[in-house]
Amino acid sequence: MRFPYSIWSMCLLISVAAAAQEQPNEMKVITTTIDAGKTAGNIKPLNDMCCGPVCLRGYHDFTSYYKELGVQYVRLHDIPYTFDAVQDINYVFPNMEADPEREESYNFGQTDFYINTITSEGMKVIYRLGYSIEFEKTPLVHNVPPASFDKWASICAHVVRHYNQGWANGKELGITYWEVWNEPDSPGFWAGSPESFYQLYEATAKAVKAVDPALKVGGPALAALKMDFLEGLLKYCQEHQTPLDFVSWHHYAWDAEDVAARAAQVRTLMDKYGFTKAESILDEWNFIPANYAELDRQGLFTQQAGMPGTAFDAAVLIRLQDAPVDIANFYTGTCLVYGLFNIYGTPHKAYYSFLAFRRMLDCPKRLAIDNPNQEGVYVLAGLSEDKTMVRVLASNTSPAARTIQFSLKNLPWADSSSCEKQVITTDHNLENISNREIPGADVAFTEEIAPLSVCLLTVRPTAK
Repeated sequence: MRFPYSIWSMCLLISVAAAAQEQPNEMKVITTTIDAGKTAGNIKPLNDMCCGPVCLRGYHDFTSYYKELGVQYVRLHDIPYTFDAVQDINYVFPNMEADPEREESYNFGQTDFYINTITSEGMKVIYRLGYSIEFEKTPLVHNVPPASFDKWASICAHVVRHYNQGWANGKELGITYWEVWNEPDSPGFWAGSPESFYQLYEATAKAVKAVDPALKVGGPALAALKMDFLEGLLKYCQEHQTPLDFVSWHHYAWDAEDVAARAAQVRTLMDKYGFTKAESILDEWNFIPANYAELDRQGLFTQQAGMPGTAFDAAVLIRLQDAPVDIANFYTGTCLVYGLFNIYGTPHKAYYSFLAFRRMLDCPKRLAIDNPNQEGVYVLAGLSEDKTMVRVLASNTSPAARTIQFSLKNLPWADSSSCEKQVITTDHNLENISNREIPGADVAFTEEIAPLSVCLLTVRPTAK
């Protein structure tokens, strides 16, 4: 994660034109057609999280919420800020002068406990090998490259052995994804040259693969300050035959289109250097308002947790369905700043965007839509496996209301339908506000979508 001062430097790279504000009283009508007889693959479950559900040393346990959201992958990063002194290399291997071959050199106890709170609930881990964010007043220590890349790689390999092969009274958790470092293109995480990081990555990736060739190793959890850093890593791995099973990257933005564009940039570079089968993992993302420079931290967090962030989150989950992304982890599913919960453990508005998306996964067969993204409105539709339910998720990211004229064709039932409307607004948390009856297999109806809001429609055959 990059906290506000460095996020702004990233945001400067985004076109200011994308932040042009629409007048709130500008009403626009959108026409969209959904064909329930034409599927377009499955909806991708991109609603995963950074950080596990247990926070503040167990004072908060958000496991029930994670289950409600259907979280599959939890990326481990910045865990000391949400739980305890665990997971980072400096905690599991506290004395860098120690022998990495000896079991007594490691301290796995608390990390074992923490990871168990995730894996025992059926969720999978993306294990970041490296360090959490530090601040200048801390001061910065772990952004300095390790003195010995081979020794650091050996430590990482023993961590893998502990969690996958039972070494040092360990586990056999079958953790597949092993991520090397975090944001080495940011000076807060890497004070060395790009080339020195490429060498560290090579040593670590090969050490992990030596433990088990079937594991997936990747990185670099790109801060995206400079795309040439990623291109340099890809070129290095190609030339040195270094394993790279996934590329991980981060993006904080105010426009869902910008997130999709960054996904395309990453994929294009991966394919250019021959990593066509490697996965693309967006394992940090969140909303940053366009007027960020004018806000204090409270203003930033208020927008993230409120309706601007809520509408953005739903729009990203919809827009990434057509982007080359395999896994996406929101930063974070905790009560840490940028999180889905407040310090008292109560869900923010943004939580309900993820809940609405989770309900879309009950209708996993994605339906064809013409013009799904227009005038700041993003639309996703799905059909249930048994063909008894259609759901439509719409997010309005503009500050003006929108009227959507839906045409719903080829419903898999001939009788009339009921259409339930749930919304996320300033006054509603995915609550049912209307239920109408609509006739026939081909129907047309109109819905008004409030400014900066999310709407979930559920269409079923009318009960007899």
